[in-house]
Amino acid sequence: MYTVQNEPVSQRIESYCRTWRLWIENAEGVISGDSIMSADSSMQATSLSDDIELGAVCSQSWAMTISDTETAFLGKEYDTYLYLVDYETSGILADEKIPMGRFTCVKSKKSGGSVQLTMADKLYFSDKPYVPHIPMPNWNKAVEDDICRQLGLQNGNDYTEVRLLRDKNGRRLIDKNGKVLYSKYFYFKVSSVPKDVTMRQMLSYLASAQGQFGYVDRYGKYVRKWYGKPVKTLDNNTIDLPTLSERQNAIVGIICKVSDDVTLSLGVTDTTQGRVLEFENPYMTESLLQSLWRRIGGFSWYTTELYHRLGDPRFDIGDVVTYTNGTDSYDIPITNLGFTFDGGLSADISAVGLSVEEQL
Repeated sequence: MYTVQNEPVSQRIESYCRTWRLWIENAEGVISGDSIMSADSSMQATSLSDDIELGAVCSQSWAMTISDTETAFLGKEYDTYLYLVDYETSGILADEKIPMGRFTCVKSKKSGGSVQLTMADKLYFSDKPYVPHIPMPNWNKAVEDDICRQLGLQNGNDYTEVRLLRDKNGRRLIDKNGKVLYSKYFYFKVSSVPKDVTMRQMLSYLASAQGQFGYVDRYGKYVRKWYGKPVKTLDNNTIDLPTLSERQNAIVGIICKVSDDVTLSLGVTDTTQGRVLEFENPYMTESLLQSLWRRIGGFSWYTTELYHRLGDPRFDIGDVVTYTNGTDSYDIPITNLGFTFDGGLSADISAVGLSVEEQL
């Protein structure tokens, strides 16, 4: 979740008395204010319609209507912001703009006195074949860096932080000689590149091997993530007609197809006992599978659809929010997030998973 720098902005985000404006800019100039008439965004952490996914690498996008038929938008890249209007000056409240991402115009269509734009981040271009520009075999970080360079992205993943390995009860793991075991972010060797593999597929393999999904963040950097602790509580003061499953989805097992001859699994593989995540990864090893299982094993969530009247641009894909109806509370991982802008700002928030009928 993004942190704003000024308290007046934080307070106004929570208020029904607010007016939003979009701002897009590049080296050629700025378009903002009433010139951007409406817009809708689409962000997701899974390519599946009914389940959380390991290794999803999805492009985020905006569809905008702009009252500017003179500017040539197609193929140009823009930094995108939302800001709140200062009612006293009609300017930018506290001079703070909230970054929403860096997007390239991939479609442009004039209609009357306006133009409809489709803006997408650079993962939009990742379905091209991956041809390594580095020697192989090589480390996963080097491969990820190489793909990011080819896409014109900065790799925003931190490979330097040392993490102690712990068991499910939080105890540190030690070897037979009593030495504390640790991991530097799942380093592993990529031996070769599968035939006809795309850049998106390679990023997916690298992400799923670490129990994460990948996306481009609000600063235009490629990052990986898994769901963490709740960042905010929502209630019926701002939520309309929430749809929630009666029971939680819970990850009880994982199955990874490494090759036609090799399949690895951990946990319970009986799908009647809970959610079993199945995926393919030619680089998976038993050690990697155990490491990622410590990250995702037992994760639970409710299948959810929420309409958030006070859309909050601080939310990021992969954040977890708590919804409370006054009696019960539900932790909701944001797998899909869509903003609707028209001077106001609302949001559709969902967590994919099994429906009530499928859970029976």
